[in-house]
Amino acid sequence: MRLPRSGHGSWPFVDRDDKLRALLGIIGGPEPAAVVVSGPRGTGKTRLAQEAVAALRTRGRRTEWATATRGAAAIPLGALAHLVPVGGGGSDPTVAWQAMASALHGTPAGQSAVVGIDDAHLLDDLSAALVHRLVLTRSATVVLTVLSGLPGPELVDALWRDGLATRMELRPLTRGHVEDLLGPALRGIPDSRTCERLWQASQGSVVLLHELVEAGQETQRLQKTGGLWRWHGGTPLTERLCEVVRTQMGEVTEAERAALELLAVSGSLELQDLVALSSSEVVAALERRGLVVMERASRHPVAHVAHPLDAEVLCVRVPQALANEFRHRLAGTESVRRWARENPVRIGALLLQLDGPPRNPDVLARAASQANALSDHELAERLARAALEDHAHPAASVALAEALRWQGDHDQAEQVAGRVTASPMPAHDREDLAITRMLNRFYGLGRADQALAALGPDVASAGISGTVAAEVGKVLRLSAGEPQKATHLEDDEMPPQFSPRLAYWTAITRTIGLGLAGHTEAALSSATSAWTAVDTGSGDTETSFARAALMQGELMALELDGRIPQAEVRAVELHDATMARARSATDAVAARGRGSAALAAGRPAAAIRWLTEAATQLEESDPIGCLQLCRAQLAQAHGLLGDPVAAAQVLTAGPAPSSVRAFEPQTFLAEAWWHAADHRVPAAGEAAMRAAASAAGMEQWAVEAWALHTAARLGLAAEVGRRLQDLAGEIGSRTVRAFAAHAAAAAGSLGESLDDVAEEFSRLGARALAADAFAEAAEAHRNAGHRRRAAAAGARATALVLSGGGLHSPALDRLAPNSLTQREWEIASLAAEGVSNQGIAGRLVLSVRTVETHLAHVYDKLGINGRAALREALSFQNPF
Repeated sequence: MRLPRSGHGSWPFVDRDDKLRALLGIIGGPEPAAVVVSGPRGTGKTRLAQEAVAALRTRGRRTEWATATRGAAAIPLGALAHLVPVGGGGSDPTVAWQAMASALHGTPAGQSAVVGIDDAHLLDDLSAALVHRLVLTRSATVVLTVLSGLPGPELVDALWRDGLATRMELRPLTRGHVEDLLGPALRGIPDSRTCERLWQASQGSVVLLHELVEAGQETQRLQKTGGLWRWHGGTPLTERLCEVVRTQMGEVTEAERAALELLAVSGSLELQDLVALSSSEVVAALERRGLVVMERASRHPVAHVAHPLDAEVLCVRVPQALANEFRHRLAGTESVRRWARENPVRIGALLLQLDGPPRNPDVLARAASQANALSDHELAERLARAALEDHAHPAASVALAEALRWQGDHDQAEQVAGRVTASPMPAHDREDLAITRMLNRFYGLGRADQALAALGPDVASAGISGTVAAEVGKVLRLSAGEPQKATHLEDDEMPPQFSPRLAYWTAITRTIGLGLAGHTEAALSSATSAWTAVDTGSGDTETSFARAALMQGELMALELDGRIPQAEVRAVELHDATMARARSATDAVAARGRGSAALAAGRPAAAIRWLTEAATQLEESDPIGCLQLCRAQLAQAHGLLGDPVAAAQVLTAGPAPSSVRAFEPQTFLAEAWWHAADHRVPAAGEAAMRAAASAAGMEQWAVEAWALHTAARLGLAAEVGRRLQDLAGEIGSRTVRAFAAHAAAAAGSLGESLDDVAEEFSRLGARALAADAFAEAAEAHRNAGHRRRAAAAGARATALVLSGGGLHSPALDRLAPNSLTQREWEIASLAAEGVSNQGIAGRLVLSVRTVETHLAHVYDKLGINGRAALREALSFQNPF
């Protein structure tokens, strides 16, 4: 699916509305004014100025527009020639000024002309002098755009420096702005990695973002699949895109171009080496222009091309012979030789193109392992295959198997691992291989027996030390739904001497297991320890698994404990951190985390957006076995929106291939909400009870509590109350105590108690739970004859339903006929203010008879006799 090529003007004006209002506030008055709009290239300076000038034109103002260019800068009045009548275009400033002033004179009384000048930093000196005088004499309203960071004519810079003009600075678009812009521009939702890629590639430039989208659609790199726009492959360097990039880069000298091309081929280079290969003058000039930037994180400053697209366009235009010469020269630099020894992944792309030192199988294998740890599994595969070109290399084979596993090629990963198993290799590599193979067999191939066989009596034969093997085994047992074989997690202690690898495997086990059991504080403490171990570790092969598993375990612990606002914040933090790394299957785990937090918060529409993205990606690669969980939550979200058809479609999708059984309760809960959306409430309650039984069988006490509470919401409050009371005592969670109180209040139809529980759920940030409790409170109050209380509770429920984007449940469905509609609210509010029936009819364009009918319904629902009681009866908040 493609969109027709369109001009920049058809794109949304994202994050510039406030700037436009501010700009018009300055130049829109009767008195002449001047504004200098400044910003980096591509930030929308021209668009903002054009929008402002066009807005004033629609108000009847005379407007003129000029654009300065490098070519015109060599010609006096080159950019302003059309504003100077024939005969005044000489080099005499006085004559030129009189001609321009005469040309701009004669505008309507009290209305100064508006002159917009784009790229004013490129004006010739005479033009700059005329513009300065135009502003100084207040002969016209002037809007100029300049490129920040570059010196312009002295008289142009003096405008804002001397206070003659207001300076307005535009910043590059943020990632959030890019998301806001792409949605309307594509008329659909882009997935988060596509947003990240386009933001990074464009560096927040609106111009480059537009060109990238156009190029992506033209080459079908940007396609709509699974309901989302997704980017596939590398950057399509179309002729148009390259031309735009070259134009924005500007003119450079031959020496500057050579330095840029050298840096583009290398990716990065220490400053001392770049200077040695070019010159300090050239490097300084490029840095001043913002074409090269320096990282100063260490004592050796590192240079790289400032804009990713600049580097790509430079590389593609370098002749092959010259590129080979560059690589030969780079291979001999001190920085490249040191990185090959200490951090070879930093020069991974360069290593793949070299045909000699420092490239060798050991360096390539280490770079591949580091790339896996950085989640760049595509690069890891290329590096590992390069290391294996000439002969076997166990470490490279391990890295290749891991890279293939994360890219969803589990069969080939098993084949690669199997071929090298019998080869001699260092103990660390054998441990890496055994763990990779276990994880691949369990989560990728669904061969739980083979994966767990390594945990038998002869653990050493699998190549894993006993302690690490035990921790890996616990994670697999928990995933398989066998917590009793994962030992007593709360009693586990770290050995006095332990490796970072053992530290994070132990912490992962505790985070997941204790979180599911409801021991949240211990689970979160373990998560903190694990993140520290992973972040400070040496980058083991399974680091990517550790990050993904920790992400899932930590968020699950927060949600199960009812720390929903905290879970939402943490989900965003983890998603942002994932986007800062290379594209990988962890993207899907992070997206599922955001969807899960949104679902817990009672925002099913937002949950569907994220869970759809996650499910689409997990169907391609699911290295930690969370596709089943993702689908279950997606079906629950559809059910909560009252869409049984969509819920059924998700539930009947193909089976997930992994051996994970731990998320079976979530699948039963999805079935419950599917039945509820289809108005089969008894079947829904039965499914919720199956979820509770499944969770209890796996000692997932927190999950059991959530499932029992779902059963209570589906009409089985009396049946689950005692067990919820027991769990509240055992777990001690504020949320589980609220579950137990809800069940007791619902079973006894206690309106005030249900109000209290609903307030508690609101404080926890659980909209859906609070809405249900308020709906049940409204029903209980109504049955007790307390119509005003019923109306107040019903209004709170309705407000929560609306804030959640639309919610459906049996309790909310029963509420609808007895709640005030939006029209009834409008009419009742006006009547409470003393407006007559005839006055209401006139305001709302209704008949008096219709107003009377609506008011009769309002009186009945509120349990009052007439207008006199309306103000007091409507004391609760308007949900609409």
